[in-house]
Amino acid sequence: MVGAVRAKRKIPIIVMTYPNDLFMVPLLSFYQEGFVFKDFEKGFKDGLPGRVMRLGIDVLGNVVILKFDRDTKIREKKKIAMEFLDSHKSVRTVLEKTERFSGRLRTQDTRWLAGEKTKEALYKENGCEFRLNVDTCYFSPRLAEERKDIASKVKKKEEVLVMFSGVGPFPIVIGKLSRCKKVVGVELGRDCHKYALINVKRNKLQNVELYQGDVRRVIKKGGLNLKGTLVPLRFDRIVMARPNLQDSFLDVAFSVSKKGTMIHYHGFYNEADKDEMLGMIKEEAKKARKKIKIVRVKKAGDIGAYKFRYRVDIKVI
Repeated sequence: MVGAVRAKRKIPIIVMTYPNDLFMVPLLSFYQEGFVFKDFEKGFKDGLPGRVMRLGIDVLGNVVILKFDRDTKIREKKKIAMEFLDSHKSVRTVLEKTERFSGRLRTQDTRWLAGEKTKEALYKENGCEFRLNVDTCYFSPRLAEERKDIASKVKKKEEVLVMFSGVGPFPIVIGKLSRCKKVVGVELGRDCHKYALINVKRNKLQNVELYQGDVRRVIKKGGLNLKGTLVPLRFDRIVMARPNLQDSFLDVAFSVSKKGTMIHYHGFYNEADKDEMLGMIKEEAKKARKKIKIVRVKKAGDIGAYKFRYRVDIKVI
């Protein structure tokens, strides 16, 4: 991000650039201040996004997803989509987001606007490649730095569990960037799991194992339930990039933890309710008869007005 200017209209927007992709998201906490953040990345048409940036743009490699006001005419949407194709040669498809991610599987609905008629994206980050269907598979490019940060903390020979592993971003980035012994990913969605298997092969990894199913059925106390057979296993590190659900799933994580296990827990709270989240974590540890230490609490992104994705690093002691 290069600079910020005072806007005449109050437009909440932030433009961010990761190593391989540019994406634009609303920054609601700046709405009242009326700031527009601009990234003058070479080749980026400054005038184009301003017409749609109030609601945001996501770029997933070759696929762009735009969000519009309800009163925007279809002709205007398609015109903007064609302009985006012309100004971004790596983009092959432009879609419109018609519904937000919802449900336990975190699916969304999009509508084709321009370019190739596909919902399949090819996205690159942290030296890894991912294929996914943007409608049936939840994927957040905003967590690229979060994935890299967690991978940097993984120590040699560690055995890592990733719950809610999706199309494999956390397992694959950890498997690629660290010297871990093994990464185990568990994902409920069948389509996500299908793409995760493809992505492991695509990235030529031998240290990533993936299982499809409900984490409460796949993970049993003391190990993995594989076709009715319990495989004893307790992990050195557990990543919980969980959906925004009421269930914390911490009891599942504690059941396969041991002394020294580090748990990276993602929770969704307003800043004022952060202490409530920490209290819940301590209560869950008490129920599981685990002694823990809260090592770190950090914001890993925002998901709405004054509501954040927090990462809590929990050490079992």
